Amino acid sequence: MIEANYSDDTWYEATADRGAQRDALAGAAEAEACVIGGGLAGLTTALELARAGASVMLLEARRIAWGASGRNGGFVSNGFAEGMDQIASRVGLEEARALYRLSREGTEYVRREIARGDPSIKMGEGWQGCIRYDNAGEKKAGIAAMARDFGQEMDFLDVAETRARVNTPRYFQSSYDPTAFHMHPLRYALMIAKTAEAAGARLFEMSPAVSVRKAGDGWRVATAAGEVHCRHVVYCVSSLDRTLHGATGRAILPVATYVAVTEPLTQDAIRTRSAISDSRRAGNYYRLVDEGRLLWGGAITTRVSAPARLAERMKADMLSVFPSLGNPKIDYAWAGLMGYARHFMPLIGTDGQGQWWATAFGGHGMNTTAMGGILMA
Repeated sequence: MIEANYSDDTWYEATADRGAQRDALAGAAEAEACVIGGGLAGLTTALELARAGASVMLLEARRIAWGASGRNGGFVSNGFAEGMDQIASRVGLEEARALYRLSREGTEYVRREIARGDPSIKMGEGWQGCIRYDNAGEKKAGIAAMARDFGQEMDFLDVAETRARVNTPRYFQSSYDPTAFHMHPLRYALMIAKTAEAAGARLFEMSPAVSVRKAGDGWRVATAAGEVHCRHVVYCVSSLDRTLHGATGRAILPVATYVAVTEPLTQDAIRTRSAISDSRRAGNYYRLVDEGRLLWGGAITTRVSAPARLAERMKADMLSVFPSLGNPKIDYAWAGLMGYARHFMPLIGTDGQGQWWATAFGGHGMNTTAMGGILMA
C-alpha cells in the first residue's frame, strides 16, 4: 500500500460532516460480495449491489473517500480523461459512441443521486473550457465534431464572450458544456455511503485488506483483525494499493494533483459560477465556491507527499492567469493522488473466477466512477 503523506486539512473536510468513524472489521463475516476500497467506485458498486438485493461488505483502509474521491476538483461531465478523438481512432467510431453513452450514464447517475439525496451538494452548472491561444477555427471544429459524432452539444464563445466570463488576456476562445456541473465531492461520497448502508451494505473503515486468497468456490479477504468469506471480490483501490490484484495493480500509475482554496474574495476576474478549465498542459481547473472563495487546481507530479510551499506555488499559478486578484490569502492547500492507466481510460473487468476490478479513473473520475460502479453491479 502506498503511504501517501497527505493533509486532511482540506476545504472539503472543513465543510462536510463525516459523523462518527465506522467500526473496523473484527472477526469473521460472510457476504456475496466484498468491495475493497471506499472511494466513489467502491461506494457506487456497494450501493448498486445492495439495491439489487445482494449482501455486500466494503472495506476501506482509512476513512470513506479519504483519497482522490474526496479531494478532487468536483467537476462532473461526460467523457473520459482520454479525448474522444483518440478513443475513436483506437477502437472505431461506433465503439467510441458506445463508450461515450456509458460515460453520459455516469454523469446522469451522479446528477440523479444528488437530486434524490441532497440537492445542496451541487454547487453550479456548466463547464467552460478555455484555450490559451487564438484559434477560433480549431475550437469550432472540436465543438462540431463532438456534436456530429457523439451528440454532445456545446456552445462556442468568442474572445469577447470568453473574457466577459473570465476576465484575463490569457484566454481566447472557449467552449461551454451546459450538461456538466460541479459539486462538493466529499459530501457526495458521504451521501452515497449512507445511502448504501440504508440499502443494506455494511461499510468498515480503518480496515485495509492485507490478503485475498481462494477458498473453495469463493474468496477470503483478510484484514489485520478479521476476514470476509465471499463469492466475489471487487477491487476499487486505484493508486493507493497496487499490490492486492497483481496485473491490474501494476498497470496503475499514481499521479498527484494539487488544489488550493482562497479566502472569500471580492473580485471581478471570474464572473461565472460555472466550472472552468484551460488548455495548458496539466491545465488549470477552478471554480467559485462557498462565499466567493476560489478553488484552484492544477499541476501534476508523481510525488506521494505534498511539495513544500504548496500554497505559495498555487497562488503564483492563479495570479499568472488572474493578476487582478492581487494577493489573496490561501486558506487551504492540499494534494490528491489519482490512478491512471497507460491509455488514460478506466480499467473495468473480471477474471471470470469471481474477481472484479474497477480502477484507473484519474483525470475524469466523477462520472466514470459512477459508470464503473453501475457496470460492476
